Amino acid sequence: MKLIKLTSSRDNNPIYININEIGHFYEGEKSKMNCKGSGFEMEKFTTVGVKTHNDGFSVKETPEEIIEKIRMVHNASSTYIIL
Repeated sequence: MKLIKLTSSRDNNPIYININEIGHFYEGEKSKMNCKGSGFEMEKFTTVGVKTHNDGFSVKETPEEIIEKIRMVHNASSTYIIL
């Protein structure tokens, strides 16, 4: 099993995903109230779809960062978790 560690955009907790279970991922944006409560700002996230979770996971990493982590796993000589 080859895992990558991603960060939940909802609560900043780590999510470990088996790269062989990833079906797709795409970038999105959502509005979030700013820390002063005076307005909204746009927050980017990436949705990662996996075979075992119908709605996928929203993570902070960009698609490019996810691709780089997957490349690192493919180039590793044995089982690793890429942090």
